[in-house]
Formats: sequence, C-alpha cells, structure tokens
Amino acid sequence: MRFLSPSYLHLLWLALIPLVLWLFRRQAKRVPVSTLLFFKSLAREHQESAWLRRIKKWLSLLLTLLVLFFAIFALARPSGNLSADSVSAVVMVVDCSASMSATDVQGQTRLALAKQRVKERIRSLPDQAVVSLIAFDSRARVLLSRSRNHRECLRLLEELIPLPIEGKPEAALTVAQRLADLESHSRIWLATDATPPADTTVDWIPVALQDPVNVGITGFQIRHSPLARDRYEAFVKVSAAASNKDKTTATLEISIAGRIAQLRDMDLAPGESTALILPLEGVRGQQLEVRVKAAGDCFSWDNALAAPLPKTKPLSVAYFADKPDPFTALALSSLIETGRIEMRKGDRSAWPPKEKPDVYVFEHWLPKEWPADRPVIALTPQGSSGPLRTRTISSIPHDAVRTVQPDHPVLFRASSSRIAVTQTTVLDLPTSIEPLWITGSEPVLAAGETSGQRLVVTAFSPSQSEQLALLPSFPLILGNALYWCAEDSEALADMRTLHTGEMLHTDSLVQWHAWNGDTFTEVSDDPAHGLLALTRIGSWETGDRTGTCALISDSETSLPALAPGGPQSLQPPAPIITASAFSTWPKRLIWLALALLLAESFLFHRKAVY
Repeated sequence: MRFLSPSYLHLLWLALIPLVLWLFRRQAKRVPVSTLLFFKSLAREHQESAWLRRIKKWLSLLLTLLVLFFAIFALARPSGNLSADSVSAVVMVVDCSASMSATDVQGQTRLALAKQRVKERIRSLPDQAVVSLIAFDSRARVLLSRSRNHRECLRLLEELIPLPIEGKPEAALTVAQRLADLESHSRIWLATDATPPADTTVDWIPVALQDPVNVGITGFQIRHSPLARDRYEAFVKVSAAASNKDKTTATLEISIAGRIAQLRDMDLAPGESTALILPLEGVRGQQLEVRVKAAGDCFSWDNALAAPLPKTKPLSVAYFADKPDPFTALALSSLIETGRIEMRKGDRSAWPPKEKPDVYVFEHWLPKEWPADRPVIALTPQGSSGPLRTRTISSIPHDAVRTVQPDHPVLFRASSSRIAVTQTTVLDLPTSIEPLWITGSEPVLAAGETSGQRLVVTAFSPSQSEQLALLPSFPLILGNALYWCAEDSEALADMRTLHTGEMLHTDSLVQWHAWNGDTFTEVSDDPAHGLLALTRIGSWETGDRTGTCALISDSETSLPALAPGGPQSLQPPAPIITASAFSTWPKRLIWLALALLLAESFLFHRKAVY
C-alpha cells in the first residue's frame, strides 16, 4: 500500500490525546451514605461483572483510536494497487508556435490535433490525478499548476491558439520538470510537431504532417540603394522546407502601394534557399508587400510580410582626421550629396565633441580615451587605443587583395577585383574582429564587435593605393561601413526588421497592416504599461515611428515530417490505473471510521453508566 498524500500522516500524534485522557481519567471516590437500599436496587437493574466493565473501557479506547487512525489514513489517500511505475501527476506541455498552424488536407491545424490527443489522455486519467498545463512559443506560460480540476484543464486547453512566433521548448521543459519533481510518480506529456531535445525525458505526442510542403520567407531587410537618393533595395531570402519530397516551384511577388513591382519565379529543392536583392522605386512611407506562392503550401505565416518604405533620418557622423586623405574626404562628400549622412568634421583638437553622433570616424589617429558608447570606423590608425593595437610601417604596395568574407555587409556590392592597395599599418586585432581583406598574411580591412561595440578598421592609404580611389568600391565600402556600424541607431530604426515575439516600447496605439495567413487587414493594438508583445506579421505605425515585423525563422519554415511508426515515448510507458486505485481505499476508511463511531455511541452511551 502507498499513500498519495503522505504529508497528513504527521497527524498521528493526535492519538496521544485520548491515551493521556484515558490514563489520567478520574477514579471513583468512596462516599459514606446513610443507607444502601437505593443503590442495591440500582445495582440489580444494571448488574454486570467487573471483567465486562474493564473490557468496555479498553474497547472504548480502542474504538476511539481506530476512528482517529482511519480518518488520518483517509486524508493520506492510501492506494492499494499503485505500483512503482504508476502515474499520480501529469504535466502537459503544448506547442503553440507558428508551425502548429500548418494544416493537413482536411484543414485541421497541428494544434487542433494536439488538443484532441491530449484531451483523450486527460479523460483516461483518474479523478484524483494532479494535472498541470504549460503552453509555449518563444516563452513558456504556466496556465494551470498542480490541480485536480480536470474540467478546468480541458477548458484552458481548448482556448489555446497558435501564434506566429518561433518555438523554443527548452524553457517550457525546464519549468515542466520542476513541476514534475514536486509530485511522486509524475510524467511529462509533450505535444509538438518537432522532435524533443535529446536530453529530455518526456511522453512525446507527435502531431507533424506526413508529407508537408512549404516555401517561406526566411530573410528580409530594406536598405538604401548605394550612392542613390531616395532609392531602396530589398533583400529577400526564400527557403524550402527540408521535408519537401520534390523540387517546389514558387513565385515571389513584390507590390508597392498596391501595384506589382516585381515578379520572380524560382525552383527550390528540399532544404534549398535563394537570396534576391530587388531594386525598389517608391516614395517614403509607401507600403511594400512581399508574398510567396507555391502549390500545396500548408503553412501560411511565412508566406507574406509588409513594410513601409523607410522615413529615415540622415546618419550623424563625426569625422576627426589628422592629415585627412583627400580621397576619403571625396568619398564621404559623395555620401553627403545623396542626403544619407550629416557630417561634422574636425581635427584631434576638436575631440571630444559636445554632441554624440551615430558613428565616430577617425583617420590617421586614435583618441587616448576610447569612445565606447558609439561604433567606430578607424581609417589607417596610428598608435593604439581601446581594443586596437596598431603599428605604422613604411608603405608596402600590394597588387591584389584576398576576400575572406565576401558576404559581410561591409563588402555589399563592393568588388575586390582589380584592386591594388598600399599597406601603411599593421593591425593586432582582438579575436572578435574578423579580417575581410587580406594582403599576403596581413589583414588590411577588418570588422566585428568587441564588448558590444561595432568596429571597422582599415590599414591602407587610399591616396597611395593604385586604382582603389578611382573605383566605386571604396565609397561603397565606406558607406556600407557607416550603415553597418549604425544599424542599431535611432536614425535607422525604421529600416530594422523586428521578429515576432519581441517587445515594442510605446505608449501610443499601434496601427497594423497585418497578414492573417490569407490576406492583409487593418487592425490595432493597445499596449499595456508602455510595452507591446509583437504577435502579428506586417507593418506597424505608432506616433511618428514605423516599422515591420516578420516571423523570419528557418526552424519554423522547415516543417518537420512525421517520423515512421507514429507516436513515440521517450520514457517507459506507464500502466493505466483505474479510478479505484485512488478513491476506493479512502472511501472505505471513511465509512469504517463512521461505523466504529456509531458502534461506540450505541454500545456505551445508549444507557447511563454509573
């Protein structure tokens, strides 16, 4: 026999109370009276032997103790057939991430199937089983904790809906394990379409599709067209799910202000991605819509997004040069003419500036006190400061450069062919600063982050480098470096793509041009306490700020397929326990205690005892 609530057994100390009262009961006193005739007549009417009176006293104590013991055992909920593998508590973890909205041929979502299977399991549980319910997407939400109210659990389960947010089950499983550890013989049920993490022990309820087909948008960014005023480019990455059986044909449709601007067809093999850079011509503030269409696509959250053409402010750049290079000044002037940057120039005597810019640019020198509060572009630095250690050398010409990371944003559209540079500085870089161009064995262009600060460094002289200053690559690199360094600044906030699940800081009503999985609709959200959790896909506007929010998740777009063999368990199966295992013994003990209480009352109190 096992007790499901053994904490009540400490009440057994109450048995000391009747024992003490019985041991220290009052004894009969001898009192002299004038005659015994009256008491003798009473004795004949209630005649009983001494041994019977003694048995009654012991039996009364025994019945009192039994009533107390049976009541305490009933509270402790004994179970006669609860084995070591039996289940007395269940923690249900349900995936509500974006991929759970994928539909089968009948139109049933993965979440609807998960709720159906979990409900069937809940109804097979005994009434006294403790249940907990956790839902998760990027965050875990405990909806019900350690309750025996199965009806409430079913109600909360029915209210779950999928959200267009990337799923991260690790936090939910950690919370579930902590809840499971609070109960003996507990188990965790995980209903999801993805494979559980390898280090977890759960009952897995897989609900993935047998043969999913999906193509979606997994990358998006709007940026200025290089060296052009009021022109933009859209970077769009389209991926096919690895579980697709065959090559899929998809159509990418770009619309601006309701008019189709671009149409691209692409054939994607399973797991393949393609990246496109599309030129855009429009007015600031116009609505851009991107859609991907593919035959048989079963997941719609990653098929579209909307973004306003950005109303960006010019970048604020502070340029401090000791003997400025004329070609560097010419490249920065071309950026000023396009209206992309506002520049304040000065020499080392003007450091530090009164107003903080978006980016600091130093040429031929570095300040002794390193500015750690803003990103830095160091052009041919001389000396050492902050994370940079440099050494000036005599000019060494190189007839070519080798590109290490051609996909880095600083090298966007900058060709390294026909480039010859003259190295004037040797760089000793931190490990987090990665070389982009190398001549011989030395880096001459590097970029990266150190202590959360973005940094771009060059080690060559533009005016001494053959052809470099005459090619468009140098102003492109300089412009790309400025925008990459200032990517998180307020000036470029409208160009930043937010991900669903992030928080937006605003006190104003948020107006949405949102994608509902089928079409774009106009909706609004009212933030609470200055914060709004982003759970919509599309463009948003609040006050004088605009932006875009998208799913952009490789893991959600690459829908998993159901593994052969159907549902699986990552821990040994538990036997089915009937309700009698939890309820029969407590009920029997309660009835027995009541029967003993009535018996004692009938035997010892139906007549007065003298």
